[in-house]
Amino acid sequence: MNNRESHPDAGNDREQRADARNNRESQPDTRNNQVPRADTRNNRELGADAGHNQESRAETRNDREMRADARRNREQVLRTAQRLFAAQGLGISLDEIARHAGVGPGTVHRHFPSKQALYLAVAIDQIRQLVAEGEALAGTGDPGALFTLLSRMMASGAENAAVKSALTAAEFDLRDAAPDAAADLTHQVARLLDRAHSAGVVRADVTVDEVMAIVAGAFAAIQHAGADTSRERCAHLARIILDGLRPPSRR
Repeated sequence: MNNRESHPDAGNDREQRADARNNRESQPDTRNNQVPRADTRNNRELGADAGHNQESRAETRNDREMRADARRNREQVLRTAQRLFAAQGLGISLDEIARHAGVGPGTVHRHFPSKQALYLAVAIDQIRQLVAEGEALAGTGDPGALFTLLSRMMASGAENAAVKSALTAAEFDLRDAAPDAAADLTHQVARLLDRAHSAGVVRADVTVDEVMAIVAGAFAAIQHAGADTSRERCAHLARIILDGLRPPSRR
């Protein structure tokens, strides 16, 4: 008997291995088509970043709200202090201002460390309002707008001790304490004075420094006459004083 006959299954085994190899070759190669496994570490980092961003947005929103509250409180303190300083001058305490403003003393002290600081802030705020009025008057084209602004400055100083202090350099010199505000107001007066000069409605020889000095001196006249408690009398005295700035032909 030969070997092939003594091992009848050997041929079958080779055929089966060949079939198996052919089957493997005929199957599509899916190794390159496997979906990459998710990087769980990156996912955790992305999740942490997202959480941090949400916290940052919440903190930013809270900061904006706190800043808005702080601005409202400061504005409330300023408006209250303006009214109380006008009525009582520097004699009123910061705690009393806080009580009238409806805020805690700590809120006032946080924004204004001293009464002088608050007094100056009130004065600067009022001066800024006068600057805004000057800008508005400059836009009207009225050659007599200078007298309107000067009258308003006198009335504001008569009504508010802080403004009078700023314009007369009494408790402080505005040119040193708030040079920008002082320069802005002087600029508006000079601007309207130039227009008045061009229209011939003001004396040709008057300068802006002289006009500012006249306004400062007007407060002494108003106070001496006891007109600082009456808007009507104050306005009357202001007209008399300002008439001195007009050319003789326009008085």
